Amino acid sequence: MFGVIRALPRGSSRLPMSAKRGHNYYKGTGSGAMGRHTKNGGYKVDWNRVRTFVVPDLEGFSLGPYVSRKATPPPKSSTQ
Repeated sequence: MFGVIRALPRGSSRLPMSAKRGHNYYKGTGSGAMGRHTKNGGYKVDWNRVRTFVVPDLEGFSLGPYVSRKATPPPKSSTQ
């Protein structure tokens, strides 16, 4: 029962790593630098580094996002 716990090296744990637990550990948010800081305290955006998302043409597409084909449409409200 305790074989796995006993096999861990001394001082280690099975908890997730975070900035509060590790020495000089910074996980970040996954976002990259989109530009650079200026000497006057501003920020200059480099538009070649900004992420762009290509969305397909959804003209005539019957489903909305994350909607099952089995879903029934909501009842019409009389206030609309």
